[in-house]
Amino acid sequence: MKLSCRDYPGGGDAGAPLVLLHGLFGSAAQWHHIAAPLSACSRVLAVDLRNHGASPHADAMGYQEMAEDLRELLDALGIARARIAGHSMGGKVAMAFALLHPQRTEALAVLDIAPVAYHDHFSALVCAALRLDLAAARSREDAGRQLERFVPSARLRAMLLQNLAWRDGHLAWRIHWLGIGGSMPQLLGFAPGLLRSSSAVQALFVRGEASDYVLPRHEDTIRRLFPRSRIVELAQAGHWLHADQPAALVQLLAEWMEGPATGVPPACLSDQHRQPPGRCLNPVRAPEVYHVQAWNGCRSQPAAGVSPHAGPTSADERGANGDRRCHGTPRSLLTAPRPTSR
Repeated sequence: MKLSCRDYPGGGDAGAPLVLLHGLFGSAAQWHHIAAPLSACSRVLAVDLRNHGASPHADAMGYQEMAEDLRELLDALGIARARIAGHSMGGKVAMAFALLHPQRTEALAVLDIAPVAYHDHFSALVCAALRLDLAAARSREDAGRQLERFVPSARLRAMLLQNLAWRDGHLAWRIHWLGIGGSMPQLLGFAPGLLRSSSAVQALFVRGEASDYVLPRHEDTIRRLFPRSRIVELAQAGHWLHADQPAALVQLLAEWMEGPATGVPPACLSDQHRQPPGRCLNPVRAPEVYHVQAWNGCRSQPAAGVSPHAGPTSADERGANGDRRCHGTPRSLLTAPRPTSR
């Protein structure tokens, strides 16, 4: 399957490109405010996974199929090795890719997800979206009012409505709800054939302080599949790390990209030598678990029309600075080139 992606060419020479993979119901557009600053030091690809964004639709949607989609994309772009970072469902795709293709994975970053099965809180959202009468909707606001009957959370509604697009004068879904709904059992779990595998890839797992997606009982499974892994906690962040603490996540990923062979961000290696905004406080007593403080120097200000909680919408491409300008961020991180679509 030929996936769509946004290509941020990069302003530095930091080795292997970074690939960003979104979560369920998301798209590449949600990564713009993360991809743009990170492209100051490396090429970044923000990918639309199958059945999402501008990528093709299919009924099957297992993690091994999606990992092969990613391999095909890298083949088409002539990329031999890449750093792979994924959030939620995208994190599971990233893990599957690292297990299937370790030789092509420079490093792995998994954002607030574990290789375990989760309860189904998502099928109800699929059903709610399918109940909308888009023919009667004259605007996104109309669609939002319809959706409010089924989804009381404004944040969840904003996330779902990002998948609407205008086609021939009418609103239509870009996302393939039926394919996602039919694949929900596979998406909630992890690839069964890979649970007996392991990968020597350096892996960084980032969990949100206020999230319950990565729990202590998951750590044995994580380390069995990825023996060279570290678990970092992002303060003042829930499951949507990139929306809750965007500047802190940019700092953490930037340090991970240039980190040493241990796979631990430099901020977590020595408080004695470095005290960056994302310094390591290490309040957790379990071995190899670190705490990363939020970047307090950031004052996030969303662009007009962009929810500060739901992540960027398609309007996020209005400027090279992304949807949030974080004061205190080095200027070089705020002048990244605009992406090109593939």
